[in-house]
Amino acid sequence: MSPWASMGNFISTAEKVRLPDDCTIGYIIEGLLEVKMQHSSLFHSHLENLQRLPQNSLLQQVTLSYGGPENRRNVVRISGAFSLEQDPTRFKTVHCLLHPEVNWCLQKKRPPSLI
Repeated sequence: MSPWASMGNFISTAEKVRLPDDCTIGYIIEGLLEVKMQHSSLFHSHLENLQRLPQNSLLQQVTLSYGGPENRRNVVRISGAFSLEQDPTRFKTVHCLLHPEVNWCLQKKRPPSLI
């Protein structure tokens, strides 16, 4: 991947093929290197409705993406120690479920369970 992705080449590759960053990675892997990628349901786009993900699968996901709190469909449904006002993206809540030993997670009331 180095000729197309290192030493500043990634941006020029993306601009040349006029694709977003994740699609450029796919283009380099499949189009240029001719390596077949395998589909995984554990990676999620910022265009996806993350509210549809089963709550009991959230901690098994590889990526949950990030589209910002203004796109409510792109925010997972999960309860936790942080209110929606404190954590509109639910990023802190998921982080504390993955890493409950972090100091600022310990200071919050532990959630009873995933919604």
